[in-house]
Amino acid sequence: MSELEDQKHIEALESLLRKPSKVTENMEFPKWEEVSNRSIRYDFEGKPKQTSQIISFFRKPMGYATVGGTLFAIAASILFVFLLKPTETKTLEVTSSALSEKKRSILSPLHVTVSQIKGKVFVIPAGSVTTVPLVEKYQLTSGDQISTETGSQVDLHFETGSWIRVSSQSEVVVDTLQKTNEGSLSQKFSVKKGKLFASVSKLSKDSEFIVQAGEHLTQVRGTVFSVTYDGVTETVAVREGSVAFGDLIINSKQQAIVKQGETIPQIASQVSPKEDKELKAFYTQAMLAKESMLYKEHSRLELVRLEDGTELRGVILGQTETHLHFQGLDGQIEIPIQNILETEKIR
Repeated sequence: MSELEDQKHIEALESLLRKPSKVTENMEFPKWEEVSNRSIRYDFEGKPKQTSQIISFFRKPMGYATVGGTLFAIAASILFVFLLKPTETKTLEVTSSALSEKKRSILSPLHVTVSQIKGKVFVIPAGSVTTVPLVEKYQLTSGDQISTETGSQVDLHFETGSWIRVSSQSEVVVDTLQKTNEGSLSQKFSVKKGKLFASVSKLSKDSEFIVQAGEHLTQVRGTVFSVTYDGVTETVAVREGSVAFGDLIINSKQQAIVKQGETIPQIASQVSPKEDKELKAFYTQAMLAKESMLYKEHSRLELVRLEDGTELRGVILGQTETHLHFQGLDGQIEIPIQNILETEKIR
């Protein structure tokens, strides 16, 4: 299309735009005089600017709904922050506490090793029904059952320094041998028949050492004692320290005897000469065995004498400015240097 034709086409379009449509021609419009005398209406000039969006919200039902929903959301948020949030925090604290408690309650086996065997001694391992010969250095576990024949015995060495002897013609079940990561101990034995000697190292408040024979429990904090049971009569004798035999406290050089179906006596009697002799022999032999084990491990043995007259036998592991690190017969301890009178090499 040429430039002249373009110009003609544009003029034709302009002519059409200038011509009113049929709808417009049929409409009647007010005269200027009439319009100029009318008052101003928002329909012609538009609505005035809203000075506050919040106020304008209330001009229609939708505004009420919106504001109401907003206020409800704010109230719900406040409720969540001040009521639900503390509950969540408390829940988290409880969960954390439970996890900490679970961590504190983690159990692991307590090492108890067969130290010396005399004669024929057997064990039924936990979870088994087969009796096998017990050998030295065997690691006992919870559930093991030990039996000794006539003229036989076995000594058990605990990692804590405690020592047990199962005497001739005895049956003893190892119920529990456990420790926690916090250092508490759980040690439980059942004497089905025969006799058990024990030299128990001092226990912490949360630890326990329990021997059951017949109907009664013997609980120990740290002592040298024996429990004998023949199926009818139970005898508990103490050489050093004290034990709780039911509600009765048995102190050093005392014993108590009770038959099945009878109540435990209210007063302990003096330990018999025969029982006292056996306890003394057991304690001496246990101490010598511990010394021998320490000497074998460290190739030396030393004596530490304190100012109060106490003598400790074992191995000096080292020292700091304030304490001496000492491996005694009942485990490792730290001795304040100011309390030491002298040290001596035994062998």
